[in-house]
Amino acid sequence: MKKKINYYTYTFEMKWLNILAIILFAIISVPIYLLEKNQNLTIHLELIELFLAMFFYLILHELFHGIGFLRIKGVKLENITLGISLEKGVFYCMCKKNIGKKDILIALSLPVICLGLITLFIGLIIHSYEIIFLSILNITSSIGDIMMIIYFLKCPNDIIYLDLDDCTSFTVISKEDLSEKKVLGITLKEKGIYTPKMKSHDQRKIIISKPSYFLIGLIIFLIVFKIVGGIM
Repeated sequence: MKKKINYYTYTFEMKWLNILAIILFAIISVPIYLLEKNQNLTIHLELIELFLAMFFYLILHELFHGIGFLRIKGVKLENITLGISLEKGVFYCMCKKNIGKKDILIALSLPVICLGLITLFIGLIIHSYEIIFLSILNITSSIGDIMMIIYFLKCPNDIIYLDLDDCTSFTVISKEDLSEKKVLGITLKEKGIYTPKMKSHDQRKIIISKPSYFLIGLIIFLIVFKIVGGIM
């Protein structure tokens, strides 16, 4: 008798993820402050410029997820969706192809390593406040990715990961029972028998929610304000 394949859909508990992000921020920031308090940290950016840098750094984070997805055999640019959902407090990158365990771990880890750990090390070497701050921001805002990595490390090697159309959830396909695989900040929302009909129906390349247009408008305003201010 052929063994049934089950699906498990998980959702993010934003309350717990925010608490974990604050704890992670403290764990990283306090030692760095003690290490660097006698150093002359350079501050080259004004407040507006730092805000814009934060915005583009978060977008760059998602682009690195995209790079991680594109390196997977069979994944093309049209399979990638980038989005902003201000009301949910997330920037996201989803891949509308089924992905194996090794590949999803690489895609999740790429921005944390490249834009978090490596850039933090560079910032400490050159004593740059902006680079240190942006690196810590990237690491703490990656708390969802980090908890997903912890979860997948607990899973068997033959699992399949898939994104549907919800940026605050993900689905895992497995022959083994994953009901007891638990990680703080991630909750099992639904489980059942997997069928090939379970797939993404929204294949748009970029998704911007209505509330997020306010953020985009603010960014454009600040850029124009900065340019005009520089000319005058």
